[in-house]
Amino acid sequence: MPSSSLNRRSLAPKAKRSQPLSVHISNESPSSPLNGVLDNVRESILAVTLSATLLLNPLAAFAENELANKYGNGKAMDTSLVDQTCLMDKCSLQSKACLVDDPSCRKGLTCTAKCMGDNACITGCMARYGNSHLDDLLKCTIEDNECIKVAILPGGADAPGDEKPSPIKTVKDFKMASLEGRWFKVVGFNPNYDCYACQRNTFTHASVDSLDVAVEFSMPRLLEDGSPPPPTNRAEKIFVDSSGSVTGGRAIQLNDYKTTEKMVFDTPHTLKNTDPSSSQISLASMNYARTAHSEGEMFGLKFWENWYVIGENDKDEDEFKVIYYEGKTRQNTYQGAFVYAREKELPEASMGKVYSIAKDAGLNPDGFCRIRNGCFDSPNPAEPQKRGFFEGLVASTKVSELLGVEPVFGEGLLKKVEDEVVREEQLVAAKARGWWWEVGDYLENPHRHFKLIDELRTPMDWPESVAARRKL
Repeated sequence: MPSSSLNRRSLAPKAKRSQPLSVHISNESPSSPLNGVLDNVRESILAVTLSATLLLNPLAAFAENELANKYGNGKAMDTSLVDQTCLMDKCSLQSKACLVDDPSCRKGLTCTAKCMGDNACITGCMARYGNSHLDDLLKCTIEDNECIKVAILPGGADAPGDEKPSPIKTVKDFKMASLEGRWFKVVGFNPNYDCYACQRNTFTHASVDSLDVAVEFSMPRLLEDGSPPPPTNRAEKIFVDSSGSVTGGRAIQLNDYKTTEKMVFDTPHTLKNTDPSSSQISLASMNYARTAHSEGEMFGLKFWENWYVIGENDKDEDEFKVIYYEGKTRQNTYQGAFVYAREKELPEASMGKVYSIAKDAGLNPDGFCRIRNGCFDSPNPAEPQKRGFFEGLVASTKVSELLGVEPVFGEGLLKKVEDEVVREEQLVAAKARGWWWEVGDYLENPHRHFKLIDELRTPMDWPESVAARRKL
């Protein structure tokens, strides 16, 4: 994801959620059995779940998992990594806002703790429970004050030449201006990050070597059990059962995110640390250097990325760009790839070339996903609009075909909503929820949330004429 320039050392604005999960009240009455349960949870959750958040990094989709290997994968939590004095002195307000005042934030920490470093699982937890309070707590405790001492990798962007080489030659003499305007991400490689629905980036000129970028994407989540029913009886008959199959019964909502970022383009340079045994790289390492670099923030954690433009359209063809990227946080490294197009779907005429570029780069094109961008059908998709809480329900294309019905609240009806509006509406929903559902949220299997994301991922369906290239 493109983001603010390291040269400016300024942090990109935090991604704004148009459907936050934060509810600043509790529906736990004095007589509710939930009180005793959650009193114990509140007292113990700080050290345990904050220790677990040291493993939190949804960006590390194809990560080397340095942090999980060191502290996760079944190992006992090392609570010494949490400086509780620092938490009280530096992050008391953020801790209270999350752990005392915000049930969704508290559940999010519990959910991520049970993931034990599984990045896919953590991504699902953030999709289900993530909100601004959780972002603020992670930013304060991990990034700003290091109350949680989990920075095992150096921060900051790679110096020119220190980046890893591109998997294939990058586009020579790439024109920064060719990226200006609106682009849709239409095909993705990384199932944990690149395949989210409703991805649109708008690039505008900022300086001779940088572009400002407006970024939009969405993440699905299951609506709470016990919530009031939607206005019809069809949307709620959609769910993912225990075997992972879509059979009907649960309602799904897309949470929309947006942020403004900046991308800085590099001048041609030679890679410093290429393998001398690789003649392909050593003889022309400049052709494998990054095209641009970025710095940003997601879920309260900073990330730095190197972008490589490894393919684009020829003159008089439908416009597209093929991007490969390498990124890191201070906890993990990751990589991915995606395709930009001017329309919401990749034109069929471009598919053959895109397939070949991905194959030449060593990226399995048959593992790519098609990004669903139907939510941009609405007249003014970028404008916040007030609407009923359940108008955000969305049935996937796969589910609609299975049931033989049109999505009740399809992608084309998805609207952006102001934070304040949603908080008021979710407050009503929270009051109607039984205490047993609240307990269930703390005891749930955390992996079910990413199962939903994965279930809604649509494989890229290459035409036969294109797929035949796999034999070449």
